[in-house]
Amino acid sequence: MKRTLLFLVALLIVTMSSFAQWTMQNTGFTAASRGINYISIVSPSTVWAIAYDGSGGGAYITDFTRTVNGGTLWTPGHVVTGTTYGLGNISAIDATTAWVALYNGTGAQDNNCGVYKTTNGGTTWTQQPGALQGSASFADNVYFWDANDGMCHGDVKDGYFEIYTTSNGGTTWTRVPQADITATVVTGEGGWTSVIDAAGDSSVFFGSNKGVLYISHDRGHHWVGKATGIVAATNGGVQHIAFLDEMNGYVAQENNPGAATDTTLQIYGTTDGGNTWAPVTKSGWVFSNSLAAVKNSPSTFVTTGANGGTTTVPHVVGSSYSFDGHAFVEFPGTVGTPAAGGTQFLYASFLNDSTGWSGYFNTDATHDGIWKFTGVLALPVAEFMTPDTALTLGSTAHFTNLSTGKPTSYRWKFMTGLTDSIISTLKTPPAILYNSPGDFNVTLKVTSEMGTNTQTKVGYIHVGDVGISDQTKATIIIYPNPATDVVNVQASSNITEVQIFNLVGQVVLTKKVDSKMISLNTTALKSGVYNLKVVMSDGFINKKIVIQ
Repeated sequence: MKRTLLFLVALLIVTMSSFAQWTMQNTGFTAASRGINYISIVSPSTVWAIAYDGSGGGAYITDFTRTVNGGTLWTPGHVVTGTTYGLGNISAIDATTAWVALYNGTGAQDNNCGVYKTTNGGTTWTQQPGALQGSASFADNVYFWDANDGMCHGDVKDGYFEIYTTSNGGTTWTRVPQADITATVVTGEGGWTSVIDAAGDSSVFFGSNKGVLYISHDRGHHWVGKATGIVAATNGGVQHIAFLDEMNGYVAQENNPGAATDTTLQIYGTTDGGNTWAPVTKSGWVFSNSLAAVKNSPSTFVTTGANGGTTTVPHVVGSSYSFDGHAFVEFPGTVGTPAAGGTQFLYASFLNDSTGWSGYFNTDATHDGIWKFTGVLALPVAEFMTPDTALTLGSTAHFTNLSTGKPTSYRWKFMTGLTDSIISTLKTPPAILYNSPGDFNVTLKVTSEMGTNTQTKVGYIHVGDVGISDQTKATIIIYPNPATDVVNVQASSNITEVQIFNLVGQVVLTKKVDSKMISLNTTALKSGVYNLKVVMSDGFINKKIVIQ
């Protein structure tokens, strides 16, 4: 069934400036007020999106737009002409191949409805017979994993949901039998257009207007319907699906909340692939037009759209994000009333923490239409390593920065004595000289526009006052050195592990050991100098080796 677009009319059409994390792109539609209501991201460069009439006239259209260069240029088109039909959603697998679900928006469903496919970038579309056609069907959504395997679904037909699968790109479709759908259909139950999500290699989910999520973990061949806890209201049920991965996700219902802390907005979460659900405690601005998961992140979600407003709380638009799925923070400069500069965001989708888009409205063929996320939607995390953790007096340690979240600034602090320290603000610090014996801390603080993170490794660097034997009573013999194909390591106590690091700190060889001697095959290593770390039952030793 057609999903009603709440508060998705072009309330304020102006040319928008960019925000810190959002940049406006032009969707290219000739007609004004085309809003984006579904986005299919193939890669950071290739994205497809479908549009609706946001002018307030309510015309049904089959417009889409596509980019193959990350949004620098969007090329629009349409699936069929006229204002009779609409698009449920779009699913693309590359720059030329995509499928859409097409329904009749002005009258009874007919044989023109169903699944359409393009293989030439949307220049032409061909109907794929055999699925979601005729007066008793309604084409809600379609999804493809690759060029062959896909599924589509409609509403209830013959007492159970109409779901089809294909293994040949849609040339033939097979309806999923009722025996393979474990669910009890409620009177009046149906699906929603544009309410579908997929995660991992095989999982796909669609929602019903009765608060049930239909779940398949085998590419659509077997299904189970699970009550999510959402209490279905008029025009309600599961209207948003956002899965981080196969097991962890949220569902939500649009309830037009009027305030940031409105308790009527229903969000439920699962950690077991949809088998069980629990209500989500939330705070901050949580917008009700779109809920998107940042795929494969620990727990990052984005909400976009508008809140309905009340007699005491004005209508507010904007976008927000959360790194824990509970506390939502507004994207800077986006939230507010339209009159006060608040910005409308429509359907949002994220491929990863640095690739995402959200819909908007265009003013003409060369102005506005879609937002592109720029930056990294992740907290910075400080991390580093060095193979030079055990040193003799007067030796240096070389550090590798392993921080994530794309920090923009760094602050290293190296303790090198009782009161002495070295500070560096470089991403990769210089070699650090240690002239005092002892165990010394290393601290790295990283900062990005999303926050700050600090890590201190206590006693990370051990400096011996009389040489390497300070760390262990054991002795080792390494031969030959320089070596070509084999390096032999012999110790006076039991060896438990041997690692070889290159000079930038990357592990290039690791061996678990349970003896006093091991031979290492080094034929795969390039010529150069390496650090060899030998871990023994009573300590460890670092040595330089040369591979010829």
